Amino acid sequence: MSTRYAVPDVPAYLDACDTVELKAVLTEAEGRQAARSLGFDIGEALTRHVYYLDTPGLALEAAGVIMRIRQTGDVGADATVRIRPADPAALDPELRRRKGFHVELDMCPDRFVCSASLKTRLAGATVAAAVAGRTPPGSLFTPRQRRLYQAYAPHGAALDGLSLFGPVRVRRLAGAARGWQHQLAVQLWEFPAEPVLELSSKVAAADAAVAVARWSSFLDLHRVIPRLFRHTKSQTALRASAPRAAYG
Repeated sequence: MSTRYAVPDVPAYLDACDTVELKAVLTEAEGRQAARSLGFDIGEALTRHVYYLDTPGLALEAAGVIMRIRQTGDVGADATVRIRPADPAALDPELRRRKGFHVELDMCPDRFVCSASLKTRLAGATVAAAVAGRTPPGSLFTPRQRRLYQAYAPHGAALDGLSLFGPVRVRRLAGAARGWQHQLAVQLWEFPAEPVLELSSKVAAADAAVAVARWSSFLDLHRVIPRLFRHTKSQTALRASAPRAAYG
């Protein structure tokens, strides 16, 4: 279903967030057309391979815990623990002050969703060994990330016993676009059944009110009408492939 961007009220806890990410998701055909209008050539995109960890029954997803592993060509890789939705007021103040801990508000066409995440950079070879099952998935995450996982994961969901989902190939570009003063990212998620293209822009919380007000006008300028999809990208990725044992 398509919709014009109905800007929701900015939540009162915006001041507790580091950034706001504005998003518009399109079908592949619509997205490719929008990318051309914006001056982006998908053929020049970097390729990422994105994996997720969860139980076969998706218990982490149900608990609001996202475990993501990404590898971007020869450029590098990263592993992220994300809690979504997250209540900024309920987060551990000590954890909140840690370097690398990030609280973000995702703006969708009809709502905001707050998330909290902790990301670490990895060597590509480390990810390759883990996704091949030669090393346990827990080895990709720092002790601080593992503590965050343990605080929110459902009982019995041991990190090294999780299943691996993916990879999903993602083609990504970022740069300037006419009519928008912030960097714009273009990502084509090549899901087997229904690829989607996402336009997104991260802005500092201090700039969010102005950016939110201008986002719909920017999309209108380029005749972009976002679609409403039933699942988020991570939810779709978890349903796009059969789980396999991550280790052992």
